[in-house]
Amino acid sequence: MYGRIGCAALATIAVASAGASQANLTNNPGFDGSPAWSPDGSKIAFVSNRDGDREVYVMNADGSEQVNLTANHEYDEWDPVWSNDGSKIAFESDRHGRTSGWNFIMNADGSDADVLSSNGYINGDPRWSPDGKWITFYTSSGRLGNGDISIMDSEGTEYVAWYGKYLNLTANGLGNRNPAWSPDGFRIAFASQRDDNGEIYVMDEDGAEQVNLTNSPAEDDFPAWSSDGSRILFVSGHGTGLSDIWVMAEDGSDPRNLTDAASTNQSPAWSPDATRIVFVSDRDGNREIYLMNADGGGLINLSNDPARDDSPTWSPSGDRIAFVTSRDGNREIYVVDVEGNS
Repeated sequence: MYGRIGCAALATIAVASAGASQANLTNNPGFDGSPAWSPDGSKIAFVSNRDGDREVYVMNADGSEQVNLTANHEYDEWDPVWSNDGSKIAFESDRHGRTSGWNFIMNADGSDADVLSSNGYINGDPRWSPDGKWITFYTSSGRLGNGDISIMDSEGTEYVAWYGKYLNLTANGLGNRNPAWSPDGFRIAFASQRDDNGEIYVMDEDGAEQVNLTNSPAEDDFPAWSSDGSRILFVSGHGTGLSDIWVMAEDGSDPRNLTDAASTNQSPAWSPDATRIVFVSDRDGNREIYLMNADGGGLINLSNDPARDDSPTWSPSGDRIAFVTSRDGNREIYVVDVEGNS
């Protein structure tokens, strides 16, 4: 079974990972979270409530020069996502009404913030296409289980040639969520409840050819493509509050359980070269950041702290991982050096 280790191995991991270089980047009394590396690795966007409400900030990769980009003290902003060229940041905001979230876009310095999607529904989870031309997003009327994936021009000005200002790609309202672009930009993986349980689907960029890849009774969610487009990671739940990290070929074949542990394993992310996977697990009694090889072997506890650790994200160079931790009594953004821990 992939990724299964015993208590003795865990003790070894704790010793081996104890020397991992970890640094607190934010170090303030507020709540900091949602770290997102710029494409060149020089900056990290994040969310903080240090000024009284949630705002999108940016800092250098060493934690210096922390700047509030949104500076809108009346409403909340969250979930920053960089464009592939690093010139813009998409984010969510409730600045047009606290009962719903809308997608916004701004320049990387915080200037020219403007609304992208304002269709009267709840909109969120903006994700850029690899070429930067399109943004997919989640939209819902707010009813339980309702949800679709839509696409629109990333500038918010041009019309989608085949439909209008934006196109609803799934158009069935059956719990469609968490869109993930393939590296070549031709396909989109996503989760859907259309079969009465969570499944991983894939579709063409225009919504055509929607295919169920997992087709299992489990609850499958959070697809993530490898950088070469040949494999897809996903989280599979057992219906007991526990979950494992699985991988399959891009056509759904050869599914394998990489963690296979009686615990909650989630938030998987491929390394840029697709040789390693970072994820969150509570297998040792609290949430920690773990690293494993792409086949589930070589498991290492990177964070190794009794506090809650989550939200790991790779630097573009693959040598560092930013994550969120409560070890200082509040939520802070740390970075851990991956080199020497493989």
